[in-house]
Amino acid sequence: MSEQYILEVRRLTKEFPGTIALDEMDFNLKKGEVRAVVGENGAGKSTLMKILSGAYTKTSGEILFNGAEVELGNVEASQALGISMIYQELENVTKLSVAENVFLGRLPKSKVPGFVDFPRLNTNTKNLLEEYNVDIDPKSRLSSLSVAQQQFVEIIKAVIVNNSRVVIMDEPTSSLTKEETDKLFKIIGDLKKNGISIIYISHRLDEVTDIADAISVFRDGKNQGTLQRDEFEKTRIITLMVGHEVKTEEKRKVERRKVVFEVNNLSIRNKISRFNIKLYEGEILGIAGLMGSGKDELVKSIFGLWPAVSKEIYFEGRLVHINHPLEAIKHGIVYLPEERKLQSLFLELSVKENIIPIWLYEKFDHFVLAKKEEEEISEQMVRKLDIKTPTIHNEIVGLSGGNQQKAIFSRLLAVTPKVMILNDPTRGVDVKSKESIYGFIRELAGKGTSILFLSSEIPEITYLANRVVVLSKGDICGEYTDDEVTTMNILTSVTRA
Repeated sequence: MSEQYILEVRRLTKEFPGTIALDEMDFNLKKGEVRAVVGENGAGKSTLMKILSGAYTKTSGEILFNGAEVELGNVEASQALGISMIYQELENVTKLSVAENVFLGRLPKSKVPGFVDFPRLNTNTKNLLEEYNVDIDPKSRLSSLSVAQQQFVEIIKAVIVNNSRVVIMDEPTSSLTKEETDKLFKIIGDLKKNGISIIYISHRLDEVTDIADAISVFRDGKNQGTLQRDEFEKTRIITLMVGHEVKTEEKRKVERRKVVFEVNNLSIRNKISRFNIKLYEGEILGIAGLMGSGKDELVKSIFGLWPAVSKEIYFEGRLVHINHPLEAIKHGIVYLPEERKLQSLFLELSVKENIIPIWLYEKFDHFVLAKKEEEEISEQMVRKLDIKTPTIHNEIVGLSGGNQQKAIFSRLLAVTPKVMILNDPTRGVDVKSKESIYGFIRELAGKGTSILFLSSEIPEITYLANRVVVLSKGDICGEYTDDEVTTMNILTSVTRA
């Protein structure tokens, strides 16, 4: 290993049940370097960083720190070496003061046994804050500070108190204003001058090309390449992220004549601001945005799963009130949640019992269950989606992830919905199952079903959607129709937001 590297990762692999999150990953970090890491959701960014910070253990491979191989079995081991991670969701103790947070676990003791030397604690913290030009009162309760100020406190704690030589920042500007971002960049510049290395994870390409010395692009659990500053070019970065040269995909043309579904003035406290959209018959409308953009809360509120401050929904021209999922289902609106095991599956029940719930609600009109019809519709769905199961009476927990996903997708198909809301419908499934689900989505749209489609994979949205709305912090920051729906356009909006 070259002496210039403080950190080196060799052939690092991390396996979860049924998934290889890191596939012989290689990654190097220079001393005093700001290294940006970009890639789509599921590319392996978070998994690598959690291994480096001690939150996960590796399956195989080597990690070298200052030239020596190390084992990072827990967070304490990483911090002892000098590696700290600042998560997107901060982990400060908000009820304590700034000074108490900075020196948490290392509070200076008073001469009186059992007491803290608060004057010395506040003076030491004040000196550290001034060193990085952070104007915060050490005595302030952390909960009284802005997100940016709390983040600055976390950085100072990591660098100074924990004596970190490598600091990992996960989407550090996701909740910051332009002025706060500029201040963060100034602090990062000061850290770099002091020889501290920064790993900077972000989806915002404009941002990383400003702050980074080099950019590593992750895809499918591998490092696809590291570009130096003189090689930064957005088209090249996006091509590495996607895996191929980005082209405009051919789309099925939709005649936007009949508005089936309309949302007006939908506002969710601290999430969505006065959202308006129309959905046409047979249209696939994609909704894109980063984590925290509000897209998940938006579709949950439309389906009656999330309270809204205000909301007007028109279905086939009539004002309807949807404050509960049953009210949505009554109008022919169905929803597929993104978390299969937590929000969709009845793990202890059979395949049949997982397929028929919505069908049963729609068809049931007396006190006698139609066992024969239940079995017929279940068998029909198993054949239609090629669900691999010994029988419809087997517990669904025994099926693979892809077959579980097809089973709950068939739950929606069993009732021929008028509007379908799909939140990451192919999450965690294999390529063959994905193509199968894509086919049914297109088939439904071709028969007149209107579809709201969310995905963590932008090429997937591009592949299916006739129109795409991009959300950022609860507002629409981009909208593309027909030939404008390209991976490049969507990624440009998402990374600029």
